[in-house]
Amino acid sequence: MTTVLIADSCKPSLVMTSEVFKDKIMGTVVDVAATGKEALDYLTARRPDLCVVDFDLPDVDGPALVEAMRRVYDGPILMTAYPSDIVKQAVVDNLFAYQDASAWIPKPINFDDLSEKIDRFLLSKHRLERRFNASFMTQLVGKAAGRGKRAPKVDGKVLNISLGGACVKLQGPLKVKKAQELTMSIELPAQEEDGKAAARKKKTLSAAESKIKAKVAWINSKGEVGLQFGKLSDVQRKQLEIYFRTLMAVEI
Repeated sequence: MTTVLIADSCKPSLVMTSEVFKDKIMGTVVDVAATGKEALDYLTARRPDLCVVDFDLPDVDGPALVEAMRRVYDGPILMTAYPSDIVKQAVVDNLFAYQDASAWIPKPINFDDLSEKIDRFLLSKHRLERRFNASFMTQLVGKAAGRGKRAPKVDGKVLNISLGGACVKLQGPLKVKKAQELTMSIELPAQEEDGKAAARKKKTLSAAESKIKAKVAWINSKGEVGLQFGKLSDVQRKQLEIYFRTLMAVEI
């Protein structure tokens, strides 16, 4: 049975969004929240299959709520909003790294618009995080086989990366298997935007912040390994997002 959480304080929009899900997926259970706090409280106890968040909630804006929800919920999140320049800029500033929430749905809700997003992110399980082509060196470290034994490690080149994982080309032998836990190092300069154009102040990530816990999602015959990240710290997430912006600037 499919369960959906809809956070929206506007009753007509809430009704329309609910009807789309019920028409699209028979037997859908729709739970509702009128505020961001109610949505977060709900997620502490339950895990719906998908969440819909309105941009204009009484206590928080949509992008801020989406970011808070990401800390406790790893499923698809869709955002609805009445089109405006403020909404478009907020999506660019805060949600660009996510393919689900950044593909926001304009109000008033149209069946075809919402239905297409349901197909993509819920039924077809399309990737939620936007993946960026990259090119920097890393080191993968596995767990030691026993006391006194060294942990296996190998250098690698990151080919692409997202907030959810990365594809790494191994530069040497490392016996890995699916679901194996590894640690991936990231040698990214920590950056803080100073609020003026593109100028940034750089510093170095601490030793702990430069290590990301990951799990092997897949392996291919080319010596490439797909990694699924564990929970990122706020610092790691922020620095990766800033790094992604530099990649986007290069692409432009």
